[in-house]
Amino acid sequence: MIQSLRDQHFEGFIRFEEIPHEEVTTRHGVYAVVRESTAAPHFTVPGTGRAGTHYPASVLEAAWVYDATVLYFGRAQCKAGIFERLNKYRRFGDGKRSGHSGGRAIWQLEDAQHLKVCWRPTNNQDPVSEERALIEMFKKSHHGARPFANRINGTKSRP
Repeated sequence: MIQSLRDQHFEGFIRFEEIPHEEVTTRHGVYAVVRESTAAPHFTVPGTGRAGTHYPASVLEAAWVYDATVLYFGRAQCKAGIFERLNKYRRFGDGKRSGHSGGRAIWQLEDAQHLKVCWRPTNNQDPVSEERALIEMFKKSHHGARPFANRINGTKSRP
C-alpha cells in the first residue's frame, strides 16, 4: 500500500522526529502513518503518548490489521495545515499536551519511532471527504477493517 500512496501523490515518508526539520507543507490535506514492516507488532502499555490515554493490550490486539502497512489516516484543516497537525501528533507521542489524540494507538507500538508519515495536500477537495475516502479504500482491501489506529471512519460517527 505504500506504493499506492506514492501513486496517489503522497509525499514525505519521514519519521515523526524529522517533522520540525523538514519542509512540511502548511496547506490543508490528508496524511497517513505507515509501518514498512508487516511483522507481528509488540504493544506497550502504556505507550509513549500523553499519560492516561493508552488502550488496553486487548483493544490493540483486536484492532491490528495483519499484512497492512498503513496504520492511520488523518486530515489537516488547521491554520498551519499539515505541518501543524503532524507536529501536534508528534508532540502527543512525546507525552505532551498537543490537541491531537486521534490515532494515539500508534504510540503503543514498540517500534513507533520507526513509523513514517506521509501527506498529500487536498487542494480544492475537502480534507474530511478525502480522509473518509482513504479509510473506505483501505476497508475494501482489508475485509472491512479500518486502519489500526483509526477508531472511527473519518468522522465522529461510528459504524
